[in-house]
Amino acid sequence: MSDRFFGNYKAFVVIPTKEKGAGPKAFDPSDYSRHFILTFSLYDSLIACWKEAGKFKVQPRQGLARVIDAFNLKHDGTAFLQMLEMEDDQPYFVLALSCKSTADQEQAVINRITQLLEKDFATDLLIGETWYQLVGAKGKFERKLFSYNIQPYAQPPK
Repeated sequence: MSDRFFGNYKAFVVIPTKEKGAGPKAFDPSDYSRHFILTFSLYDSLIACWKEAGKFKVQPRQGLARVIDAFNLKHDGTAFLQMLEMEDDQPYFVLALSCKSTADQEQAVINRITQLLEKDFATDLLIGETWYQLVGAKGKFERKLFSYNIQPYAQPPK
């Protein structure tokens, strides 16, 4: 076979739709109908603050950023996560979640958020970023990484 067989391959390159952009779209709050502040702490934690995660060879800030980027790519246009706070000397972190919601009842929206957090977000951190090392036997047995709180957010009037 000739080395030039695939010489015109560039005519056949089609970039997948999700990859065409030059990165994630900029956040526009008006694109989403509801906004929430999510506060997370480790369930059955083996560390007292995030700087102790290094003992377990876990880089929490980088791992969290990767999972947030993957979440935003997967839920493009329906939900958007962003990190608000993660201090090395604190045992918690804070995220903002903006979502498009067709449900009018707040409890239905919170149930959907809970499902997203446990199915996509926590699983990716637990297994993909090896955060399972940061929780004790009880957390591993229950396959539970976080305790979290969901608070609706409304921007104060100007």
